[in-house]
Amino acid sequence: MDWGRLYEWQNVGIGVVGIASTVTFANPGIHVVTAGPVRLNVFYVPLVCFGILLALSVSRVVDS
Repeated sequence: MDWGRLYEWQNVGIGVVGIASTVTFANPGIHVVTAGPVRLNVFYVPLVCFGILLALSVSRVVDS
């Protein structure tokens, strides 16, 4: 591992900590946003965002 490129692992850590803190401190089903027939549980929005960040970060680290 190149210690000069340690910053690439920063987003991986943010993704992991973000998913863990969302699961630890938030509860699904408490906040639901409705727009007509569409219902969106707000719990899953940060999970999806941190999951995308984690997937993109891991793919970048693996490619380099």
